[in-house]
Amino acid sequence: MKGKILITAMFHQTRRDHLRSFFRSQIFVLALFFCSINLSCENSSDLKPKANSPPVITFVKILPERPYAQSELNAIVQCEDADNDPVTFRYQWMRSGEDLVGENKNVLTGNNFKKGDLIQVRVTPSDGKADGKPFSSDPLKILNSPPVIQEVRIGPTPASASDDLKILVKGFDPDGDSVGYTFQWEKNGTILSEKTKDILEKGEFKKGDSIAVIVTPDDGESKGISKKSGPIVVTNSPPIIVSTPAKTEGNTYTYQVKAEDADHEPVTFRLKTAPKGMEIDKETGLIRWTIRKEDSGAQLVEIEASDSEGARSIQRFTLSTGLR
Repeated sequence: MKGKILITAMFHQTRRDHLRSFFRSQIFVLALFFCSINLSCENSSDLKPKANSPPVITFVKILPERPYAQSELNAIVQCEDADNDPVTFRYQWMRSGEDLVGENKNVLTGNNFKKGDLIQVRVTPSDGKADGKPFSSDPLKILNSPPVIQEVRIGPTPASASDDLKILVKGFDPDGDSVGYTFQWEKNGTILSEKTKDILEKGEFKKGDSIAVIVTPDDGESKGISKKSGPIVVTNSPPIIVSTPAKTEGNTYTYQVKAEDADHEPVTFRLKTAPKGMEIDKETGLIRWTIRKEDSGAQLVEIEASDSEGARSIQRFTLSTGLR
């Protein structure tokens, strides 16, 4: 009897152990099931697309910072995109607060503005999915353009000591302002501090001197870059006859020819054209002529004065004789 009870008790114990194992296995299966559901939910939330962040402009500047009417303006842009998307930009240039139609590149050329205009650029970023907020630069004022000298030269050419030297200037002002000039003459490399006019008068230089001039343009607001002429070398000056021909009186004609040479060289004289019997002293320039009856009428006279280097000048006049 005791053996039977023992066997029965063992049977019931074994059955309970099997039931515990069964329930444990079921609990484990249920745990795995719920875990897989949870992971699936988490993975499904990761697959949802993130919202796009539009690009944001942080800085817009126009260069150069000191523009003139002939400048080319460039828009410099700094931008951030939280999604690291590539960003493009749309530009709209403005003048004095108004849009410049068709000017939608990052560069604005100088034919779109003038001195005194206020220029801005409005930039709109895009990442291909959405536009960012437009950003406008600070206004930039177009400054006065200094005048420009294109050419400076001295005339006449060639120049001698008997000439007044004059300055010939070619220049312009990009803003259309009127331009004045200041002058500084230079002789043999030395500045003539008191000579500031546009003419250097004869007597201020001599044969062989090298003359140049420095010209500075000024439009009343700013000075342009000074420009220096090429030098000219003063050449030999021909003697100039300064006396006035005498009139004929009676049958003897005399005329004292006088000449000046700016280079202070000796002068000689000769008759190129003269009536028969007229003579001239080549050193003193005194003309003598005994008028004959056959010389009656108009007589052409040409006197040549020359210096030691062969430079010459001519005086022409007509004498009228009335002998009968």
